[in-house]
Amino acid sequence: MELENDPRDPHTKPSPKREGSQAWRGTPMHILNKLADTGAPHGPLKPTETHKVMFQTPFTYDPNSTKPPKVFPNFLDKWDQYHVRMPCSNMNEYPVNNKILKRWDLIQRVLIAEIESPQDFAEKVLEYNNQYYEKWDFKTFISFFDVASKEEKQHFFSSEGILRKMANLALQLPHLCPTPIPLLKRGTNMSVTLSQQQIGCLLANAFFCTFPRRNSRKRSSEFFNYPTINFNTLLCGPPSVVRFEKLRCIFHYFRRVFKKMPLGTVTFTRQCIKDLPIWFDEKTTLRGLHVSSEGTIEDDGKGLLQVDFANMFLGGGVLGNGCVQEEIRFLICPEMMVSRLFTECLDKNECLIMTGCERFSDYTGYSSTFEWKEDYIDVTPRDIWGRIQCEVVAIDALVIYDHKSQFKMGSVMRELNKAYCGFASVDPNIKKLPAVCTGNWGCGAFGGDKQLKALIQLMAAAKAGRDLCYFTFDDVKLRDDIYELHKYLTSDNPLSINQLLKVINSYRAKILQKSSWTKRTGPGLYEYILGSPDGADIDQLQDEDLASQPESHNAQSIDPASLEFGSEEYNDDDDIVVSEEKKLKRDDSIDYKANTP
Repeated sequence: MELENDPRDPHTKPSPKREGSQAWRGTPMHILNKLADTGAPHGPLKPTETHKVMFQTPFTYDPNSTKPPKVFPNFLDKWDQYHVRMPCSNMNEYPVNNKILKRWDLIQRVLIAEIESPQDFAEKVLEYNNQYYEKWDFKTFISFFDVASKEEKQHFFSSEGILRKMANLALQLPHLCPTPIPLLKRGTNMSVTLSQQQIGCLLANAFFCTFPRRNSRKRSSEFFNYPTINFNTLLCGPPSVVRFEKLRCIFHYFRRVFKKMPLGTVTFTRQCIKDLPIWFDEKTTLRGLHVSSEGTIEDDGKGLLQVDFANMFLGGGVLGNGCVQEEIRFLICPEMMVSRLFTECLDKNECLIMTGCERFSDYTGYSSTFEWKEDYIDVTPRDIWGRIQCEVVAIDALVIYDHKSQFKMGSVMRELNKAYCGFASVDPNIKKLPAVCTGNWGCGAFGGDKQLKALIQLMAAAKAGRDLCYFTFDDVKLRDDIYELHKYLTSDNPLSINQLLKVINSYRAKILQKSSWTKRTGPGLYEYILGSPDGADIDQLQDEDLASQPESHNAQSIDPASLEFGSEEYNDDDDIVVSEEKKLKRDDSIDYKANTP
């Protein structure tokens, strides 16, 4: 189930940053630390116990090379709970007409044959997914070509068209990806680096829905705690303009790949921080801030640690109806989608860092008005390992059902810990960390309070040793509010993190307890802080607040419906039934606004 489009959500992309614009406040952007100056690796790429590399090493990127990184010559199969179960594995078997067959043989037979139409595509994919004959209708894929021009359809399905090339790329799987791909499991610190060619091959297989054991959403299924990866959730179901535009992004990515195969690499790092700060004792004060009402993270955060406002299941609804900040980023940088293949859902003290994902598309609109716009040439320099010098960190916010509850210390601690996990660096050799580039994290369908979430990110960035760059999604008042608060807390009346937590607790007790969701009586959080110039009105944290545990998502106990919000799909299995009563019900609130790009 997904939330219907909300009229309060923005439906336009934020205004671009104009040359010489005065729409920003605080520290100039050029002063902020950048990735190229602080985080570039030294020496050739080599695997370690916690960094698995899917091609031959040592590897040093050569910008003049015409060939992708060299893979190992023989396919090594690991059909176990610690690695991706590959479609080309000999252990991948499938029942057909009361016989057990090698599924890769079925897939090869299907993909080698000509596919002449959308209906033919649907029939062929179902040959090796025959248990879904009654469930997968491919309505979106078929309808996409119903409205496409005759020439576009003929070109796509021709013997030299995009679909034929995608099929050929998918069939190269045992040759391009012969090394077992580890699963990035919960509670572990692990990195995996793939070549861009390998990612293209894996995504081609995802498009043809070849990955085994990845379609069922039963709680007893092996990959219940992982995002979906096969594209059936996008290709099937009720067609919509947004779904069509998603297909345009994906098809454009493959056109670019076939026009000129990218020769770089991408690293995905699951970061789990178990030794979290004791926030109630934290004397750190806030660091530098650049805040702007114009611009977006992906357009203007180059060289910074860019935040993905993630679902705990990476990519959210990118393969469904969802089309806000995370989904849009995955669509314009499709290599991010491969993270869904091997990344288990994020726990409360974890994040995923994606380094080197190339951008292929530009877009217009937002949410229901999202459209693929045009080709995008990513000129970001590469590091010595061949990665685009772009770091994107995925952190998932709490789902807020009651506005006041997010000000409880348990919820504040959870969000502080989550943001810190995303912003902290575990590499002791990096002395100057690039600034964090973020915005209204968790403030859309997840219901977060913009003022609180901005302050939480400022505190987490300070503890992590980073400055903060914040885009407010054309919200001039929010820009000015954040700037004035930051100026007050760093110049006029510096307060440490532990003191700020006491202020938040006092605000909840004195102001919010007397208000409702829809009609807040009294000042907002920032007004309250600015109204306590000497800190004399700051209450001590109560014992029950100090003892409260951070709120967390638990994939084994949480209702999947509560994670949707235009995000992760859970409609592949008949046993997942979501009542209409499970949908969030929110009244109008000045704190409700969709996530910013």
